[in-house]
Amino acid sequence: MKAMVCEMCNSNDLLKQDGMFVCQSCGTKYSVEEAKKLMVEGVVKIDESAKADNFYTMAESAYASGNQSEAETYCNKIIEIDPNNYKAWFLKGKAAGWQSTLAKLRIEESVNCFTKAIENSPQDEIDSIKTKAADELDDLSFALVSLCCDNYAKNGTEGNAEEIKNSVKLITLYSIALLSKCGVSGNDLKAKIATKINESVVAAYQNDIVPDYWGVTRHPSEVAWTRYKSRSFKAIELLEYAINLSDDDSTADIQRYKNIIYILKEVEPSGSYTYSNGSWVKNIINSQDAKQQMINKMMLCHNKIKEIDPSYVVPEPPKPSSGCYVATAVYGSYDCAEVWTLRRFRDDTLAITWYGRAFIKTYYAISPTLVKWFGDTQWFKNMWKPKLDKMVRKLNNKGVENTPYNDKQW
Repeated sequence: MKAMVCEMCNSNDLLKQDGMFVCQSCGTKYSVEEAKKLMVEGVVKIDESAKADNFYTMAESAYASGNQSEAETYCNKIIEIDPNNYKAWFLKGKAAGWQSTLAKLRIEESVNCFTKAIENSPQDEIDSIKTKAADELDDLSFALVSLCCDNYAKNGTEGNAEEIKNSVKLITLYSIALLSKCGVSGNDLKAKIATKINESVVAAYQNDIVPDYWGVTRHPSEVAWTRYKSRSFKAIELLEYAINLSDDDSTADIQRYKNIIYILKEVEPSGSYTYSNGSWVKNIINSQDAKQQMINKMMLCHNKIKEIDPSYVVPEPPKPSSGCYVATAVYGSYDCAEVWTLRRFRDDTLAITWYGRAFIKTYYAISPTLVKWFGDTQWFKNMWKPKLDKMVRKLNNKGVENTPYNDKQW
């Protein structure tokens, strides 16, 4: 005699109840004759439909408890018995999709399963299955893109940015096509994805890309500056991708264009530093041609906003960022506490009045030549440093900050 083992789940916990032997693990019932065969032959012929129903009950239970892998396994068992079981195909589609990871997005498998469910569903169920498939695909697709976006928001590398685009391409290739088959345009999903991409770019830029650029010293190296520009331009590329993704969210595109303008304004005056003669010196900056290209792109974005919102006032093209020449020569750096103070005073006080702007214009017309002739001489620095030190102290006492600063476009 063999030990009686359930053919469904391999449990040996079978009890006699109401004239039947019932498996306590999966609920499969055996008649007395079937139980004898189990003990003698180790096998009985079980009604396949009942077996499939039991598997489906277990699959639903596993899925409800969050065990998608087990749910998928039971669905596969059902499909082996009945390849046209639309409920098993639908549940397998859900289970497979929600097992996706960044390393393995299973959207294609999920879509194939939903397609099988629709093809095999009875006529009176087909509309219901299409609606459920569309809803499930919408949630699943957005979750998969969000997975990539959230990863990029924490670590704004170029590789993570590409992962977002690749995931959207997969969804566009598989999911959007099936949504159309279900009678859904897919534009709402694209608009939601575009919004999520925009949010992830803002988070990545503020929380990772910029802090990585400034570092601990607040004086980025050439390597850090090169990485900053590369990652910033990739962020802009993602924003442009979001803009082109959907035709139904033009109002939302305004903020995306503004975010592109913001990043370009930050990158245009950026540069790298080196430590020389006891102080930090800005040694490499963007070329005038590169600065002008960024300004041209800013203006293009302004004009795109104008196309969407005719009331929008396009600003005058900004001038490429320029140096605070005398102060930079005296203190040895365009980015140090004293020059940050003076640049704030220039932008926040002088630049808001006509006579202040006139002074700035005159200053920038004369000072480059003075610095070119005398900027490296000690007598020039000795003459100007006490005057500038006194001015900086007065400004700091009046509340003008001496922390890192990016020039305003005036």
